[in-house]
Amino acid sequence: MAVLVAGATGFVGKLIALSLKRAGHDVRGLTRGDAASTNAADLVAAGVRVITGDLRQPDSLAAACDGIATVVCTVTTMPTGADDGLQRVDRDGVLALIDAAERGGSRKFVYTSYSGNFRLASPLETAKRECEARLLDSRMDAVILRPSYFMEVWLGPHLGVDPLHGSVRIYGDGEAKVSYVSAFNVADFAVAAVHRDGGRHVILEVGGPEALSQRDVVQVFERTLGVSCHMDFVPVEALRARYESPEPLQKTFAALMLNLAGGDPMPGAPALAREYGVTLRSVAEYAAAMRSHTGV
Repeated sequence: MAVLVAGATGFVGKLIALSLKRAGHDVRGLTRGDAASTNAADLVAAGVRVITGDLRQPDSLAAACDGIATVVCTVTTMPTGADDGLQRVDRDGVLALIDAAERGGSRKFVYTSYSGNFRLASPLETAKRECEARLLDSRMDAVILRPSYFMEVWLGPHLGVDPLHGSVRIYGDGEAKVSYVSAFNVADFAVAAVHRDGGRHVILEVGGPEALSQRDVVQVFERTLGVSCHMDFVPVEALRARYESPEPLQKTFAALMLNLAGGDPMPGAPALAREYGVTLRSVAEYAAAMRSHTGV
């Protein structure tokens, strides 16, 4: 079965492409660069066929979707949102890919969206929900993954969470519970969805094994890493002020931070993981991996 992975040089997309290839699928990776690109080297080495295509150029997508049974899309321009990417790629580009897949006769489309609990209007929200709606209106079987906050992103130094240096940024009061999920597990769900005949349309709310507050996460870091962390609080009022920005990326990040401050618990996540054969990674395991990578 031929599977096209759009966003195959991204972290989650590459995990999916390589896993599907190991499972014996004919895997094609849709990327803006060609097979000679450094980012595509491990895909090529694994036998993934790299297809050049640009979601901002819809005419380039028809050939990529030719003969494809299943399309998996992990494409996003976050966190940079460069060149109006939230509109041109996350929304218009993914919609163009859905159209191309449907016209090309693909039977299934697996789309990585984000948590159904996220309701604040933003350019990313518009892109995700409009792509979801288009998929659910298509002739293809649609599998929509709605993951909570990726622990590798939202519990990392680039967003102010740096327990190894004793500093953790907290959005709001840090009390609301969040089902942080590993990007590795999101890839696991996507691969399982490719293999599984789950029905006409399936929406999966994907979270981690437990819901933890931001304060709980700090305690996990301190206990696992043997450190003491200073919590740097960003008040909700400051986030709301940032949310009023007319700049698409600023507004989107502010919406995500406000959603985080409000919490994103997914009580059904462990049962869903068991159903799909996914072993969920905990925040404690993520913290332990931090320690092993740094020798702390």
